[in-house]
Amino acid sequence: MMRHLRSIIRIIWMDKVSNKDLLKPTGVPSMEDLLIRKNLWWSGHLMRVSPDRLLLYSQLSSGHRKRGRLRLRFKETIKRNLKLRDIKTDS
Repeated sequence: MMRHLRSIIRIIWMDKVSNKDLLKPTGVPSMEDLLIRKNLWWSGHLMRVSPDRLLLYSQLSSGHRKRGRLRLRFKETIKRNLKLRDIKTDS
């Protein structure tokens, strides 16, 4: 998509224009924005599901995580996305 957008605007790859700078004048949202929007939509859907159907914020009672950087849990991802969008929460 970005390659086609660059050809429409007539910007070649040697011009060193970042994707964010390329998307600003066109009004096309970045992939990061689309992903955040989708995650927030999905979390809203999960909040409306009855609690007996969903086990969302549980943690393993046994076992261990792999070495290295810890993967973000779904709850942590949602908190980060809400903060990026400046959406206030009760907690």
